[in-house]
Amino acid sequence: MKSNCFGLVTAVIAVSVTWLPQAQAQARGGGGGASAPGGSHFYAEETFFPVYVSKNDANNSAGGAASKNVPTESGLGLDLRTTLGWQINNWVFGLTFNYYSVGTSRSVTPDYEGKKTSNSRQEFGPTVGYFLNSWRFALTYFLIANKTVTETYTDPVTLAPSTDETWKNTGGTGFQLAVGYDFDLGSGFGISPTLAYRSVKYSKQSLTVRTGSDTPYATTSLQTKAIDDELKPMITVIYRF
Repeated sequence: MKSNCFGLVTAVIAVSVTWLPQAQAQARGGGGGASAPGGSHFYAEETFFPVYVSKNDANNSAGGAASKNVPTESGLGLDLRTTLGWQINNWVFGLTFNYYSVGTSRSVTPDYEGKKTSNSRQEFGPTVGYFLNSWRFALTYFLIANKTVTETYTDPVTLAPSTDETWKNTGGTGFQLAVGYDFDLGSGFGISPTLAYRSVKYSKQSLTVRTGSDTPYATTSLQTKAIDDELKPMITVIYRF
C-alpha cells in the first residue's frame, strides 16, 4: 500500500511539473474565478460537510416492518479536513488532519433493543497541492490513520446494556485526492465546492467487550485488512496571508 501511494504521489508531481505550468500559461487570460496569487503565503484550508443519519432498518435492510414496532435510529456528526502549510506561487505544501465523528441512537420498543453507536476516525499526513487558474488539486498521503466504532444495545425488558463493544482499527495508511473550483471572496479568502476521494486501509484491530458474548482481543494484525474508501462532495474555505 505504501509503495503504491508513494508511486501515485510521484506520478502526480511529475505530471504537474511537466504539464500544469504549460497548461496554465495557455489558459491565462480566459475564464473567471480566483487564480492563485503569486509569491509566498501562509495557507489554511478547511474542508467540511455535515453528517446526518436517519434509518429504521432494524427489521430488514430496506427499512420499516409490516407487523413490528421498529425504532428510528438517527444522529448528527461532522466531517472535517484541515490543511495548513505554505503556498509558493501555484504550489501548496502542507500537512492535513482529517477528523470524522458521528453518533446515532434509537429508543427501546417492545420488539427491538435500544441502540447507541459512535463512529470516529482521524487521519494525518503531508499534502501537495496545485492551482490551475481557479482549479485546485490536492493529494495527501496518510502516514497515520485510526478508526473507532462503539456499539451499545439496551435490552427491551431489563433496560440494561446487553451488548457494549468497541472496535479500534490502527496501523492505517492511504491517500486522499481532492479537486475543487475556487471563488475569490477577497481579503485572502476563497470558497469552493470540492470533490474528495479518500482511501484508507487498516492493518491492526482490537476489540473491547464491556458487555456481550463476543471474545475480546488485544491489538492484532489483520489477515484481511479493514478498508474505508469514499467519494464525497464537500465545501472548502481557504485563507491566505
